[in-house]
This record gives sequence, C-alpha cells and structure tokens, in this order.
Amino acid sequence: MISRIRGRAIAWHDDTQSVEIDTGSEAGGLVYEVRLPTAVWRALEEDRPEALNLFTHYHVPDRAPVPVLIGFLRQPERDFFRKLIGVPQMGVAKAQQALAASISTIAQAIEAEDRRTLTQLPGIGARQADRIIADLKGKVVEEALLVDERFDAKAQRPVRPGDEVAADAQEALIGLGYTRRDADRWIAAVLSAPDLPPPQNTADLLRAVLEHIGTNP
Repeated sequence: MISRIRGRAIAWHDDTQSVEIDTGSEAGGLVYEVRLPTAVWRALEEDRPEALNLFTHYHVPDRAPVPVLIGFLRQPERDFFRKLIGVPQMGVAKAQQALAASISTIAQAIEAEDRRTLTQLPGIGARQADRIIADLKGKVVEEALLVDERFDAKAQRPVRPGDEVAADAQEALIGLGYTRRDADRWIAAVLSAPDLPPPQNTADLLRAVLEHIGTNP
C-alpha cells in the first residue's frame, strides 16, 4: 500500500484534478499520478508548488482494476475521507468530488445534522446527506474541531468532568471562529437542558453544542 508520497510535481492536470509526482533522483525513479479532492486542489492550484508531500489513499476499483491514488495535505483529511467512503453508496470518485469544502466544515455539518450544508456539496443529494449523517454522526467530532485544517490537540486529550470540560469546549469553539459570547451561551443552554445527560468529557459537550447550533443558530 502506498500511504505517502514525497517528490517533485512535474505536471498538473486540470481535467482530472490530478498531479504527477516524480519521486526519484535525476538518474531516474517512479512518477505517480495522484488525484486530489476539490478542496485540496483549490489549496494548491494557485501556487502549484514544485515540492509536494502528500498523504495518499490507495484504491483499486472492483470493476476496473487500475489502482488510483487520492492525495491529501494532512493525515486527518485522509482519515476523514476513509470514513466517508465507508458510507453506503459513497464511492471513492463521489467522495473525491464531494470534498469541495474543508473537512472541519463537513464534519461540523454531520455532527449538527445540517443537511442543507451537506446537500450543497457536489454530488450529494438529500438522501445521501441522510446516509452520511446516519453513518458518521458521533464519529467525526475530532474532525469537526480542526482549526485551519489542523487537529486541536486540547480537544483530543482526556479531561475531567465539570468546569474544565466547559472551559475546554469554550476554547475549542472560539478556535473554530465562534465568539466567546456565543460559545458561553450555547454551552450554558446545553448544560441547563433538562432532557440531556451531563456530558462526561469535552467531546460529549461539543457534540451536544454542535447539535444545538444546528437547531438553534
């Protein structure tokens, strides 16, 4: 399996959103063609850097056994992609096309059951949006906390229940671009809801807040 490619970009193909990467020396080596999801392509197409370091997903289609490499700038992007292609009726090609927004945006929409945002992605209709939510809700909380497409390390570490959980959730929401006032308001609403069990960790509280945002913007 090819999990990562470092090398020199020697050709860019707009029609297939792919880049050819030479991994060898001047004396010779292998050249790989790597397809890029739309969000990754947009991040690279303006500058088209010569040196590339991509995390890759290696895929061999059942009906056409020609290997395909899908490239990502960061490992969390690739991890999210692998979760996405596990959703029923979501193949590699459709997932590559659908990733036109940032991973954090898509993951937040999933956790908040925001069908409107999901159906704005290329190739995603209402039924597919429902499948994505049903299959991935609760499984992409960490991806929803990506800040500038990087993991928020604080959200990944275990925390004690209570005030520290609320404080960490507040910092994570501010890191996502929300105001401190809104973060405090949403956290207070979730913690005071009589029909919700007390959150035991930051991930539980953030999941509840994202659901609250989806229904009470």
